[in-house]
Amino acid sequence: MVRGMTDTLKISVATLAIRRYPDVGAFRAHIEALAGEAAAEGSRLLLLPELACLGLLWGDPEAGATTVPGVAGLYRRRLTPLLGAYTDCLREVARRHRIAIAGASFWHEEKGHGLNSAYIALPDGTLLRQDKLHPTRPEQAIDTVGGETLTPFEIEGVRIGLAICYDVQFPELTRHLVAEGIEVLLVPSLTTERGYWRVRHSAQARAVENQIYVCVSPIVGDLGIPTDHPVVCVGCAYVACPIDNRFAIADGTYAEAAKNTESLLHVDLDLARLRLSRTKSEIRQLADRRPELYARLKR
Repeated sequence: MVRGMTDTLKISVATLAIRRYPDVGAFRAHIEALAGEAAAEGSRLLLLPELACLGLLWGDPEAGATTVPGVAGLYRRRLTPLLGAYTDCLREVARRHRIAIAGASFWHEEKGHGLNSAYIALPDGTLLRQDKLHPTRPEQAIDTVGGETLTPFEIEGVRIGLAICYDVQFPELTRHLVAEGIEVLLVPSLTTERGYWRVRHSAQARAVENQIYVCVSPIVGDLGIPTDHPVVCVGCAYVACPIDNRFAIADGTYAEAAKNTESLLHVDLDLARLRLSRTKSEIRQLADRRPELYARLKR
């Protein structure tokens, strides 16, 4: 083991069911229960999904009558003023349960445009932020723009990156993070059925290409908003791993929860095995790369 690095990292990956929260206090009660369970299992990290904040929309008196044209106004009116209370909640729960909380992205307006921002709340009170870099068409329709930075972080000496949902479908981002030393990629997600499979296949591809663990946390259920085209989210928590003789998992599914049911998937990430996969396996994606060739092909 390299000094300062751990050979294992236990994490809990949430499949989070949509609930209608009248206020941030109700959201906190939901997340606090999950953090308590994860901490009791010995996890050092709790991964929550993209837009875990969606249920807070129901705190607006007009939420139940909102149609597609009114979605942007609802998001701005209801969510942006709650950002401070929301991030305080994540930080306080992480500190209380002595566990890192990652993901839990929140839509908010900044400098006149919307951002979908994930957070990493560390037990010491530190709060990091990672914006989504590639907003989807529905997000663009409510004037959501992409962020401009991609920065890894560390938990227990393990280098980790975060890519929000659609971002995992862009291999360049993960390759950049791997060049920065990550061994684990976290993917908070919100998808319909087809999107679930896009994210899943992309996560597996990123795990094989980069010899990393990719951990996906979805939000599931029917939001009921907008009334003329309600958001119905599907998925399950899972962890993808490299496909080689060191892992001996033929389909690359390291761990998986039941689909469309709220749960926590508690997983021990075997980092010693991952490092062995990178250096002494039947296929060595990273070692066998030919960057000089790739540079010539671009000309």
